[in-house]
Amino acid sequence: MGKEKKVLFVCDKNERTSFGRLTVNLLTAVRDQFDAHVLWLKTPKFFQDDVAASGAASAPDDRGFTAHEIWAKSLYTGFFSFRGPLKKAVRDIAPDFIFFIRPELGFLVPVARSACPSARTVMFVHDTFAETLYPHSIKFKLLNMFFVRGTLCADSYVYNSNWTRLEAAKYFGKKMADAPGKVIGCPIDSAMFNAPETPVTKEERAAFRRKHGIRNFQGMCLNVSLDEPRKNIDTYFEMARLRPDVAFVRVGKLSERLRNIVNEKKLYNVFHFNEFSALDLREFYRNADLIVYPSFLEGFGLPPIEAIACGTPAVCARASAVEENLDGVCPLIKPADDAEAYARVLDRVLAGESVVDAAAARKLLDYCSMNGFSERVLGFLEAQG
Repeated sequence: MGKEKKVLFVCDKNERTSFGRLTVNLLTAVRDQFDAHVLWLKTPKFFQDDVAASGAASAPDDRGFTAHEIWAKSLYTGFFSFRGPLKKAVRDIAPDFIFFIRPELGFLVPVARSACPSARTVMFVHDTFAETLYPHSIKFKLLNMFFVRGTLCADSYVYNSNWTRLEAAKYFGKKMADAPGKVIGCPIDSAMFNAPETPVTKEERAAFRRKHGIRNFQGMCLNVSLDEPRKNIDTYFEMARLRPDVAFVRVGKLSERLRNIVNEKKLYNVFHFNEFSALDLREFYRNADLIVYPSFLEGFGLPPIEAIACGTPAVCARASAVEENLDGVCPLIKPADDAEAYARVLDRVLAGESVVDAAAARKLLDYCSMNGFSERVLGFLEAQG
């Protein structure tokens, strides 16, 4: 296709977030064949380490793309203040494709189309949780009314899973269902999340646990998640109650609700870590005996795939996109809140049984590789003309 064509990605989250990392992955996927640009919509909440500048700034990034930025006090005030600077940036860049990273930026799609009518606008749809899970939340009602509805003005759509594509068609309706679209998945950082050269031994796992203050346990389970009802953390904690001789580590914010559950159930085998660097997370993946992912709903579900890439088995709920990705790869539990069923898989793993299908895992990791992701992204853009 050559670099005579330009693509502009628009994102409002920093690179430490899942949306920011995905944006960089998309830039990496296209940079060899496109003149690639990113417009960071910066707010103090997500770019607190930066110094806000007035107007738009642009600079070449040594990763092979050009970065631009515009500022607002928040996404809510940006509903008004992002429009003019975005229109100017789009006119200056004159891209062939304008790629919005999430539906919450839908309010800017008509602005981009008016600034550059010849460009094709693309929206990445990851799930419909904000639109469907919180019908009584004023916050999400306002998001849907003012921010998300412009999503339907996009020319085409990409999705992280077939499950998301079907759910989006149910929610957004015929216009989205009939529009050009493609499932492109999500990549994992295989340069970071990979298995060690030699398998981790039981003794090394025990030493790793002691290093992190996790002593006198027969093994370690891991869960990486937010505290949202759909994440089904209660089942993970019930699993911890059923197997008190195993350490249950959770990576994610310890909310007051979760603290109360831990205290009420006297779960002395539960350990919380609010945040890890990617390198730290990799070491926890590698040294866990099992990752447990009991989510009721996921648009994709990266953590169990990252763990499998690190050589650690997973057990997940048979639900949503997790089932789509991991069916035949590892044990899937239905119903998703059957804590005893998860615990039985843990017993099998601690007894030395392999619960991951190696061939199916290799196929999944190939699909989630940057090479596979790049092929799908480039194929989609080429089909758009």
